[in-house]
Amino acid sequence: MATPKSMKSFRSWSSVDSVDPNDVRRLCDTEAGPSARKPAGRCVSTWTFSLVVLIISVFLLVGLFVGYYIHDGQIYTDKTPCDYTLRTDGFDADQLEMVHENVMYLMSGRRITDTAGKMTSVITQKSGESSDKRMVTYIHETLKNLRLDKVETAQYTVEVPSLDADNPSEITLSKSGDEVLVLKYGGKNSTEPLKKEGGSIVAIPGRARGHLVYGFYGRRQDIYHIKKSIISLKNCVLLLRLGEISIREKIRLASLESVSGILLYQDPSDSAMSLHELESVAYELNENFHVPVHLVTSSDSNRMLRELRDGGVIAPDEWASETGEKSYLGINPNNATFPAAVVEMKVNVIYTQETISNVMGTIYGDMESDRFVVIGAVRDESVAGGSDLDLGTAHLLEMAQAFANIKFAEKWGPRRGVRFCSWGGGKSMKGLSEYIKANKYVFGEQTIAYIDLDLYIERSSTEKTVFEVASSPALHKLIQQVLHQVPHPEDKQFTIADWQYDQPVNPFVSHGNQMICNTLHSQGTVVISVGYSVKQIKDGEETSAVLHDSEHHDQYHLAASRVISLLALQLMDDQQLPLNLGNYTKFIHDVFARSLVDLSNAQANVDIEMLSNSIDNLSRIGKAFQDFVSSDVNKGIPLGIRRMNDIKMGVDKILTSPPELRFTSPLLYDTAPDGSSQLLKEAIKTASITKKWDQVQQIVNAINRALQEVMSYLQLS
Repeated sequence: MATPKSMKSFRSWSSVDSVDPNDVRRLCDTEAGPSARKPAGRCVSTWTFSLVVLIISVFLLVGLFVGYYIHDGQIYTDKTPCDYTLRTDGFDADQLEMVHENVMYLMSGRRITDTAGKMTSVITQKSGESSDKRMVTYIHETLKNLRLDKVETAQYTVEVPSLDADNPSEITLSKSGDEVLVLKYGGKNSTEPLKKEGGSIVAIPGRARGHLVYGFYGRRQDIYHIKKSIISLKNCVLLLRLGEISIREKIRLASLESVSGILLYQDPSDSAMSLHELESVAYELNENFHVPVHLVTSSDSNRMLRELRDGGVIAPDEWASETGEKSYLGINPNNATFPAAVVEMKVNVIYTQETISNVMGTIYGDMESDRFVVIGAVRDESVAGGSDLDLGTAHLLEMAQAFANIKFAEKWGPRRGVRFCSWGGGKSMKGLSEYIKANKYVFGEQTIAYIDLDLYIERSSTEKTVFEVASSPALHKLIQQVLHQVPHPEDKQFTIADWQYDQPVNPFVSHGNQMICNTLHSQGTVVISVGYSVKQIKDGEETSAVLHDSEHHDQYHLAASRVISLLALQLMDDQQLPLNLGNYTKFIHDVFARSLVDLSNAQANVDIEMLSNSIDNLSRIGKAFQDFVSSDVNKGIPLGIRRMNDIKMGVDKILTSPPELRFTSPLLYDTAPDGSSQLLKEAIKTASITKKWDQVQQIVNAINRALQEVMSYLQLS
């Protein structure tokens, strides 16, 4: 309250009104002075106003969202598809088919050959860089210029065993202390039987000494024949022939018998075994085995075997040569007349570091960015562009160009992604192996299928060239569909399927690069291999000579590229993955039904009732599942198609190679020519000789567990 300073100074306190304006000012002055005056107050503060505006905005946004969902719910009908089923590019089925045809016909056989020629010039040019490094740069820049979503080069350092020129490996055979045969491998003047450029070998270093024993192919039944005789396997040096079973399995079975060392050789009468398969395991052998191993030439092995004739124990008739000449297991230890053949192995290996480079170009899927079709080709600079078997990289670049051009020209957005991979390390597959090691937890889950671009060419008795595609039984229907779309290279009026209608392909015979199949099957990944079965006109003629015809040379490779591209596009773009589990489970039923015939005489020793019931139930469940995924009921479930696709991929992963049998052989794909399980057939054959059925029962139990897992997987869907 204002307090007057004094009553005398103001006339306003009198009964007469003051006319002096200063009186009013002085009356309102406080004792504190002018600085203490209170400013005039506002009606609404800034903070209150901001809060009101914020509340109104929030209510407005909430109202908009509620209104949108109410409106969306009112227009929804049962016929409205889930958003997951709609393509981002807006293409319908007819438009998508046109895009796929445009990709297929955009590729040129002549351009594939020209690309191979460019790669040859890149390799042969003289510069300070290695030829492989120049190839890596060329492929990386080519993919980058195509404007793919991602292009990367991954490098891995591996240790590769190499021959020691200064200290060569030595294998000595002696009798009564006298050296009968001395073999040296790795020296400057020696000839290594199985090596690649640079001197890499397949060997496990170490020292071994023992009696020489011949073990044929080193299978279970072969080892049984030796153990049944008077020959001892313990601490011996075992000579084995390549073929029939994998090298890893030979070494594993021999190691179980406590052999001192192992010698391997390739017999000319056997189908030529790829030397690259031997190299592919060279840098991995030491991780699993410690027994000394070395390879010898066929002629050196014959010289060793001849030393077993005098006083030797005769091997089974099955082991005889093609000329009928008997084989011998080893020298009879009870016959003092003939001295034992003793072998001493000194395997010397040096390890050198090698850098492996993989080049990968990726187009991501618009709707399923975590799913890929992987298209791969091995990069072998020593022969790139010079052989039909090594045109894979040229195919790879041509397909990448076609996919990228159509993507930008027609605004095509694939549902799933694709990866174009150029693997380093040559035909030994070290590049692919290292990539899988580094990505083992995601590769199998993300990869729908792996397409091998390295065409295989096999000899056949057929009168004309037959195009073949080998893959999972679940893809047989899709493969036949594609073969009815691609023109045949010799007569474009006919499709491939129409041209070779009278040349049915046996689906039970494995084709393609078995190293790639075995490597990827261990990860549960489906492999698609393409190639030709040709007739060899003349003895000694190159297998692929028929494809060197100037008129049809380019067209054969073009047809292969078109088939591969259509298979990849269907796997990328189909809403439901074209994996037919009805056909798949029927194939499984047929395979093991034939194996049950093989087991019919062993019912007293092996319980096969459960296996018989399992294959019947699986066939029924598989058909029911296929009917369900094809029905409209499944299409109305949000994300139901994605879930069904995951189940389809999962079934193939279970049956590709169960963990119990992974080390020896895949469960399903390794089928015999008669359509039965090769794994069971070999086990039955061994058990028939040894009279021990434990191994057969173990395999039957493993098959039952796998089939039960598949049935549970499908039923829970």
